Amino acid sequence: MNKLGFSFLLIIISFFTLSSEDKIQESIQKILPAGAKIELIKESDIKGLYAVYYGDLEPIYVSKDGQFFIYGDLFQITNNGISNISNINLAKKRKAIIEEISTKDFISFKAENEKYQVTVFTDVDCVYCRKLHDNIKEYNKLGITINYAAFPRSGIGTSSFTKMVGAWCSSNPKESITKLKNNENIDISFCDNQPVAKQFAIGQKLGVNGTPSIFLSDGSFFPGYLSPEDLLKELKS
Repeated sequence: MNKLGFSFLLIIISFFTLSSEDKIQESIQKILPAGAKIELIKESDIKGLYAVYYGDLEPIYVSKDGQFFIYGDLFQITNNGISNISNINLAKKRKAIIEEISTKDFISFKAENEKYQVTVFTDVDCVYCRKLHDNIKEYNKLGITINYAAFPRSGIGTSSFTKMVGAWCSSNPKESITKLKNNENIDISFCDNQPVAKQFAIGQKLGVNGTPSIFLSDGSFFPGYLSPEDLLKELKS
């Protein structure tokens, strides 16, 4: 095929792709919640089916003509059984979002014989967050490093938020967060570069609505408390 013919073919392909996306955009916008905006439309793993992202981590799957849609998990039949494509893609998105947090902004309790790292969105006033922290040495002994990200459940500007800013801004964040989780007071100091508000926003973006919320390095998500042994089991699986 000569260059002119190839260029003409690309124009035709682009036209039909754009046309499909326009149909989908016009149709799906009618059923989205008020204020929701379509962020991305792309072809899914199924030919003729498009994934539409509109602010939620999970997309809507829409037919090429925009007349039909599916909201739910997408599965693939493989030689090894059934693979949940939606969960795989969701984990990838979570992983990318967590990577927006600089490693220096975590309060990290590192394992000496580190085999795994997990990100835990935590609140200093949460009962099960305190239970998790009570076992921090046990997680570390099993080779699990705990990276704490801040998620004051009561929101920005509340007492929990203020205490967590104090921990992240202190000269010894590990000691400060331990004191707070033991219901002890600390000297509250504020710093211009406190990451608590940003981490709270990232947690909301990830769909965190309770603490502790545990994220593995591959983006897998476990809402709620897991004992050291149970977390190790999930990490090995």
